[in-house]
Amino acid sequence: MNKDRLREFAVRVTQANQSQLIVILYDILEADLECATDAINAKDYKIYEKELRHASRVINQLMGALDYRYPLSYDLLSLYSYLNKKLVCAQMSRSNQDFPEILDLINDLRVGFLEVSKQDNSGPMMQNTQQIYAGLTYGKGTLNESSLNPSDINRGFKA
Repeated sequence: MNKDRLREFAVRVTQANQSQLIVILYDILEADLECATDAINAKDYKIYEKELRHASRVINQLMGALDYRYPLSYDLLSLYSYLNKKLVCAQMSRSNQDFPEILDLINDLRVGFLEVSKQDNSGPMMQNTQQIYAGLTYGKGTLNESSLNPSDINRGFKA
C-alpha cells in the first residue's frame, strides 16, 4: 500500500468512532487485496505475501473487535476464520483466484457495518487529535488538498 493511501487511512482512523473503525478495517482489507493483485500480476511475490500477511492481521483485528455478548459475533467469527483460511491458501498457492469471493464477502459485511455506523452517534475514539478541515483547490492540471488546524501544537494522545 502506498504512503498516500496509508495517510488517508490514518486520518480517517483519527476521526472515526467505534463502528466507523470497523468500516475502515474492511476498506484496508480491500486495499490490501488490490495491492496483492497488482503484485501478483507483476510477479512480485514478496509484496504479494506482505499484503496478504497484512490482510490476515486486519482480519485478526476484526476478530478481536467482536463483542461475544451478541450471538451474531459467533457467525462473524466463523466467517472471518473462513476468510483467513482463504488468505493463507492464496499465499501458499500464490494465486488470487479466491479474491473475488473474498472481496464479495468483505463488501457485503462493509455495507452492513456502514449502515450501522450511520446510526452510531458516538464521538471519535481518539481524543485530542488533529482537527481536519477539508479543502480542495484547483490548479492548472492539479488538485490540491489542504487541512488547517489552529491548535496543532497539542495533537496526539495525552499521557
